[in-house]
Amino acid sequence: MQLATNNKLKNKIELKIKELADNATINKALILTETDLQCQIYKKLSEIKKLNKFSNTDDGFLTNKIHTEISWFSDNITDRLSIRPDITLLDPKNLRITSRFNGAHLPSKGLHSRDGGIIMELKFDRNLKTISKKNLKGIIKDIQSIETIHNRFNNNAMGFQIYSYLILFIKSSESSINRRKIRSIQNELKDRGLNDSKCKFIYHFIGVA
Repeated sequence: MQLATNNKLKNKIELKIKELADNATINKALILTETDLQCQIYKKLSEIKKLNKFSNTDDGFLTNKIHTEISWFSDNITDRLSIRPDITLLDPKNLRITSRFNGAHLPSKGLHSRDGGIIMELKFDRNLKTISKKNLKGIIKDIQSIETIHNRFNNNAMGFQIYSYLILFIKSSESSINRRKIRSIQNELKDRGLNDSKCKFIYHFIGVA
């Protein structure tokens, strides 16, 4: 089963993210930066046996399924690698690191995958009062990147081979103004057609006083 359509796996992923959020709520200095969040989520994903088990790529090299900062093409014409999700989950059997599947040279990112897998865009908001305007703009940019990747797969009739997570950890507490900002993010996803069948929005308030 492809990663993007494996609901059992996605349930495990969401459980691990919830475990991290619960831990961060108790241990409020666990996550200090967005890179901390990326490392902590990578660590939690590594607890899922299916993701951390090593197997061969199509050209015979061992790897697991969890990777960071992999570049994605923004279109089918220019081969611009302009989108870089924080975490990408790829099945090794659908991956090559010596040449493309058609034998052509690799793109500059040094790999070729014939399956979209699962991508994750992460945000950590450090403002103690409310979600910052800067982060809201960054989240909208992440949503646009997710939409671009999904559209590219849809245009290639591969729409069900990609699934996305938008994950936001918030240092401040839940409040009416924060709830309004969360609704604005949810509306942005809805307006772009990124419902739960394509992209899951997960957010957690850490509540640092």
